[in-house]
Amino acid sequence: MHVSPRRRYHIRWPGLVFAGLALLIGAASAQRTENMLVWVFASMLAWIVVSGIISGGMMMALRVRRRAPRVARVGEPCEIRYEVASASRLWPIFDVEIREVAETVQSPTRLEHCPRGGHAQVRSTLTPARRGVLRLHRFRCVSGFPFGLILKSVEWIDPCDVLVHPRQRVVDPLVLRTLVGSAPGAHGAQQRSGGVEDFIGLREYRSGDSVRQVAWRRSAALMEPVVIERAIPSRKVLWLTLDLTRTEGTATESAEENAIEWTASVLSRAHADGWSVQLVIEGLAAESAGQQVVTGLAAQLDALAVIDLITPRHAAWRGTTEVASGIALRIVPGRFP
Repeated sequence: MHVSPRRRYHIRWPGLVFAGLALLIGAASAQRTENMLVWVFASMLAWIVVSGIISGGMMMALRVRRRAPRVARVGEPCEIRYEVASASRLWPIFDVEIREVAETVQSPTRLEHCPRGGHAQVRSTLTPARRGVLRLHRFRCVSGFPFGLILKSVEWIDPCDVLVHPRQRVVDPLVLRTLVGSAPGAHGAQQRSGGVEDFIGLREYRSGDSVRQVAWRRSAALMEPVVIERAIPSRKVLWLTLDLTRTEGTATESAEENAIEWTASVLSRAHADGWSVQLVIEGLAAESAGQQVVTGLAAQLDALAVIDLITPRHAAWRGTTEVASGIALRIVPGRFP
């Protein structure tokens, strides 16, 4: 819910020095009423007043809305957009810095100009430092235009959650084949997926059919071309299990985070290689880890992102789904890779 902003004035040390000099010149002009001192003192006061009025007026007309992504990834910058508008027909907006008030690494963005009554859009990058839910709550807009003597800030409260996926490592396809080849059920699955496709029958030749599929002897006997029709091979199935039971403190939290990162990496590599991947998370209660069996890459990365390693663990909280077909691969913290 978007809440009304909080506005403040700030005086930095250049403004304090400038104000101090103005006071000294004012005291001197009071003792020696020379035209030059009076004009200098008056101009310095005018600069201070104009700086406060211009920055205050344009910041009062400032309207900003944040557009954050739904998901991000640890260690990788994600883009945040800010839609800026001027609600005044008198005050354009100049030189405004926008920064998130959050415990994360962000490159601040600067809006150079937004016309009066107009709109503008600026982008910033934010780098999440850890996996989980990144809660963006406040962001601050600051401007010292035109002289930088007085700063005016507007702080907006606009809660927003970004789901941060685990960091992903580069998994070589050969490494994945090696891991899968040593997993239970790999030999039979490789025979099924790598063998000759099943023969179904013969059918008439259609435009676009490969010449290699033509049954030449049968075509010569029938005096018309026919092709061999084969069954489409079934998609390879990989059951990937993340073991987070930790019944006797055998794995540290850092080892578990490392295992979660490797799980996300293997998931992405397997999906890219055409596998149908089923993810099973063991050791956490259902309300902590989501579903026992998760399908789909996006849902699987979401499930890994929300794992809470602080919750108690028990060996009884294991996936109950039996691997009916496919290859089973288990990732255990401290033993992988």
